[in-house]
Amino acid sequence: MGEQFGNFFRQYPWQIMCVVSFLCVAGQIGWIYIAKQRGWAFRFNPIRIIVFILLFFFSIYAMITGQRF
Repeated sequence: MGEQFGNFFRQYPWQIMCVVSFLCVAGQIGWIYIAKQRGWAFRFNPIRIIVFILLFFFSIYAMITGQRF
């Protein structure tokens, strides 16, 4: 079973990185939105959001060009 997932990640590394980074950014933005709606005190790290946004764009670049960064 581990062999299958290892091959999957080797075949589609940029697509997986794109999906994971998008989900992380969407999740953080979703938590911020929910916290503001309900009046919760919520602390977030903007550096983490920026890093995941950069990873998202780098993975799209790698998918389009076929190059590593």
